[in-house]
Amino acid sequence: MMRSLPLLTISLTSLLLAACATPPVEHLYRLDYPLTSASQAEAQYEVVIATVKLPEAVNRQQLVIQKSATESLISDEQRWLAPLDEQLTHALTAHLRKNLPDAWLSTDTGINASIATTPGKTLPRYLVKVQIDQLLIHSGSQLTLEASWVVLDHSRKLLKREHQVFTVSLNGTAYEAVAPAMSEAAKQLAEQVGGSVLGVRKVP
Repeated sequence: MMRSLPLLTISLTSLLLAACATPPVEHLYRLDYPLTSASQAEAQYEVVIATVKLPEAVNRQQLVIQKSATESLISDEQRWLAPLDEQLTHALTAHLRKNLPDAWLSTDTGINASIATTPGKTLPRYLVKVQIDQLLIHSGSQLTLEASWVVLDHSRKLLKREHQVFTVSLNGTAYEAVAPAMSEAAKQLAEQVGGSVLGVRKVP
């Protein structure tokens, strides 16, 4: 029995070293949004998503989870596939493209100006700027997205200013529940932004 102790100690040490040498597994998440191939050649107006800004504290690759009202947890192994502001821009544009079928959607004013202009006719243009005021993700509970946005005309005159808080329940306690909840919040935000655009379109 006494002779086997050194071998046992060496074996346990080897296992511990091997465990420490194994790099942590990274989990990457992306937002889910519709991909549409519908033609917008007959668009009646343009909508440009000019900016989607997030607070620096949450606009990072790592997921930021609220442990309490005053403490946040940043996970190096749980990451967004792409910057969150970039993903939100794509998600918002995709949802608006579906919700506003008679609009030409773009995030680039240069491309937008050259494509969505027909001979002898320049389409009305609306610029949308979105500011995420607060993003709180409570593990196993809910995701809260507080957003403000404005709709401007082609000369950047303010036409509409809105603010709303979106709350989505997380389906489970695992990190995997965050991306679907964030996707749903982006969808709800797009619905409200689309409503704002339609509202200014009805104004004479």
